[in-house]
Amino acid sequence: MEFTDNAVKAGSDAKGDLLVTLELIGAKREIEIESKVSKKFGQAIQDAVEELLDKYAITGAKVLVQDLGALDFAVRARTETAIKRALAKQEAAK
Repeated sequence: MEFTDNAVKAGSDAKGDLLVTLELIGAKREIEIESKVSKKFGQAIQDAVEELLDKYAITGAKVLVQDLGALDFAVRARTETAIKRALAKQEAAK
């Protein structure tokens, strides 16, 4: 997944954490999850990301989640931080 300069990041690439890269773009959602445990937890990560995008009424976004063993609360926190940063960046560009 490729991103432009408008993409934002939240998190880190440390063990037990995750890195969320998000860009507000287009009219549809593209979510990609990279995780060693995606067979077991991929759907839960996808659902958490979708839920937060819905909460902020975001319909068009590209999201890359690089999971390194993060727990659910971290997935949600990092995703929400990325969303808030993207919205702030979008607002500042106006």
